[in-house]
Amino acid sequence: MSTYIPKPNTGTLWPNDYKRTEQHPDKRGDLVLDREFLRQMLTKTTGQTTVTLQISGWAKLINGKDCLSMQASEPYVKPDAPAAPRPALVDDSDIPF
Repeated sequence: MSTYIPKPNTGTLWPNDYKRTEQHPDKRGDLVLDREFLRQMLTKTTGQTTVTLQISGWAKLINGKDCLSMQASEPYVKPDAPAAPRPALVDDSDIPF
C-alpha cells in the first residue's frame, strides 16, 4: 500500500479508528497549507483578528478507506454585477410621421 501525501493546501479526514466516546471526533486528519498561501491570507486580513479560508471536500476512497479529501482556498467573493447596458437611443429624425 502506498503512502498518501497531500498536495499543498489540501488535506484528508479519515475515520477515527480510536473513537471510544462521543467526545472523540468521528474523523481526523491533516490540512497541509503552503507558507506563501498563509502569508497572502494574513496580509489580506491585516487589522482583523481572524482569517477565513474556504474549505471544499470530496468523498473518496484512498488506499481502500473511505475519507473526505479537502482543499483550502481563498473565500469566493461574488463579483459586483455589471450595470445593465443602457438601451441605445433611437434617432427618430428619419421617421416620416
